[in-house]
Amino acid sequence: MPEKKTESSSGSGSAASFGSMEAQDSSAQPLEQLLRENLELTRHILEQTQKTRRYIMFGQVISVVKIVLIVGPIIIAFLYLPPLIKSMLGTYSDLLGNGTGQAILEGNSLLDSIFGTTSLTK
Repeated sequence: MPEKKTESSSGSGSAASFGSMEAQDSSAQPLEQLLRENLELTRHILEQTQKTRRYIMFGQVISVVKIVLIVGPIIIAFLYLPPLIKSMLGTYSDLLGNGTGQAILEGNSLLDSIFGTTSLTK
């Protein structure tokens, strides 16, 4: 009996192998189609990933620009405003009598000195 199997399998082996090749071809077609779909989807995912990376990079650049626009003028103000404020306060302190209230006590002596008028109380 074993010999018959070998004979029958060898006789029908070529038909069986041809049938299995057809089965492999028919099963290979869906695999190839799945691989193509997978490749297409992978390319789409790659495109989306690149767009996302660009978006994130753009957001990071914009956040740095925002920080520079907010913090930059504050730093510049701390560096350049104190001398300007001192000069402005110096001018106003001259007008107010050096902060001692002397101009108020003297009355309008500053106006008198500017316009050359004399005070009636003198």
